[in-house]
Amino acid sequence: MTEDHVPPSRRRSTRVPLADRAYEELLLQVIRGRRPPGDWLNIHALSRELNLSATPIREALARLEPTGFVRRNPLRGYEVAPLLSPTEIQQLMDARLLFEPAFAAEAATSSTPAFLQQLVDTIESMEHAGDVTNAESLKESWLADESFHTLLSANTGNPFIHRAFTALGSQLQRFRFSGRAGRTHALEAAKEHREILEAIRRGDGVAAAELMRSHIESARQRTLADERAVHEAAEAAASSTPRRSAR
Repeated sequence: MTEDHVPPSRRRSTRVPLADRAYEELLLQVIRGRRPPGDWLNIHALSRELNLSATPIREALARLEPTGFVRRNPLRGYEVAPLLSPTEIQQLMDARLLFEPAFAAEAATSSTPAFLQQLVDTIESMEHAGDVTNAESLKESWLADESFHTLLSANTGNPFIHRAFTALGSQLQRFRFSGRAGRTHALEAAKEHREILEAIRRGDGVAAAELMRSHIESARQRTLADERAVHEAAEAAASSTPRRSAR
């Protein structure tokens, strides 16, 4: 009997772990480049590949959509989302600048020891990712990076602002998942996060806001550099592909 046909009362205890497993596997496949932008994610094919029923696959895809790694087409289902263009990167960073310096400044006046420790944990995770080169560690770096910024957003206590911020998605992270650039960026961002944390710990809202603004501008430049590298690599690969001569 497949999981789809098990009565809800009997499958409730296993449904979440199965969805988690599907989510983790699909996320790693995108990070590793196994599923490139534009790749269609057929639920039934994924069900066979991952040896899971359709239900956890659907749940995993729905959870991946807000991250920006996949997008849903009403007529065809889910696909791996395209990477952001340089213009979209600029626009997204401009949007973040409207939110995040204010989040950092507010945290300097409303932090607790537990909240500060949560920020420390995310930074340490990113630092660890700088010492390891594999998709799993880069995924943990992405999650920790997102968590740092999301914690500051949630700390405002305003659910409307928090939802608006989280809707910005996580697509910027996808440019990081390539060898040394991923490690280097994790370490650079972690250092900047520590500087913001120390300003928050001191209660210096002005410094925290300015450091956050500088961090976002640095992230803008890193991401644009990564976008150029991805574009150049694609052009190089295309130029090295043998072309058939016309007959």
